[in-house]
Amino acid sequence: MIKHWFNRRSLRALLRGAWKYVFVKRRRLTIRRWRLFYRLRLLMVMATGFAQKFSRTSVRLWVDREAFPRIRKLIARARHTIIIQMFIWMDDELGRSMAKILTEAADRGVRVYITKEGVGDVFEVRGDFFATRDAAEGVWHRFWNHENIHISHATQGDHAKVYIIDDHILLLTGMNIANEYHESWHDYLVELHGSRFVQQYLTRRSGDVASEQVRLVMNTEVRMEIRPVVSELLQTAKRSIVIEQSYLSDPKVIQSLIQRSLDGVMVSIILPTQTDIHQNSNMKSITRLITEGSPKHMQILLYPRMIHGKIILIDHRRAFLGSANLISSSLDTMGEVNVLLEKRESAAFMKLEDAIKDDIEICRPLHSPPALAWFSSWLAWLKL
Repeated sequence: MIKHWFNRRSLRALLRGAWKYVFVKRRRLTIRRWRLFYRLRLLMVMATGFAQKFSRTSVRLWVDREAFPRIRKLIARARHTIIIQMFIWMDDELGRSMAKILTEAADRGVRVYITKEGVGDVFEVRGDFFATRDAAEGVWHRFWNHENIHISHATQGDHAKVYIIDDHILLLTGMNIANEYHESWHDYLVELHGSRFVQQYLTRRSGDVASEQVRLVMNTEVRMEIRPVVSELLQTAKRSIVIEQSYLSDPKVIQSLIQRSLDGVMVSIILPTQTDIHQNSNMKSITRLITEGSPKHMQILLYPRMIHGKIILIDHRRAFLGSANLISSSLDTMGEVNVLLEKRESAAFMKLEDAIKDDIEICRPLHSPPALAWFSSWLAWLKL
């Protein structure tokens, strides 16, 4: 592992990502031009009536290793346009396979527009995506030099992972493009059909109807919607709250969960036994939840694998999932895209509930707060 952190390519990715994180609010002109271009393009598509044939709304859910085969299948079916917003893209087996299938789509005449978030570069020390621009041959050379593939390196603090296929399919997920997200980490992909989702994402507007069965909720440069929705969901729960998260440390969320357990709402928290980052912050949050929450209504469950999904399930009737973690930066400053689902006998909702039930069956309950040494407490303060 140490050699990955100290070779020239890894250090370059680490420093570039850190620089972009520090100056995350600067140099947003490129992404604004990109958004404007697609707003105008979408308006033209809608005006011609082309999008009307895709007006039907539907939602599907894909879990773990189902996700990337589905993404690749939809990319292979694309007819004219693919848009991708990605936080991390590794130069590994999965990263190269995605580059290959996108190049094949571009060979068919499909226009491919990719925005890679600069802040995510800090996590690419094992395979820096932008270092692949220098490839003299092979899939990366064709990918970077194809006339139908357009790649932007944006610095907007956008943590979302989104795919748009032909103006009528929107895919949102917590999965970055890297081997672990496909092979071993636990995560979800939501597939939305309907031009209104694409239009809402590209124009950055809020959902029209609060009672919609399926509603996009976004943090954007225009408005921050994630925290208000999370707060509303937690406050309106009547019987149960189930949280499945990789990173849980936001003080307001923790306090709300404690209070709801004291109100008699059953609160179940599913966290990975060991995370890639944020482990000490998770353990500090667990300590507060156990010591301050109701012993009868607070359940802490440790999942044996790495969870990267971000799920809030309320009363088995409403579900909130996507890219947003329950940490302050995700809720307040980073770009994020989630979807709010109402049950109404939705197949996607029932599949999500089944997945959570399966997860709970293999979890280990934690009844006492974990011991934190002074060093761990210091790391938790640093959000590590």
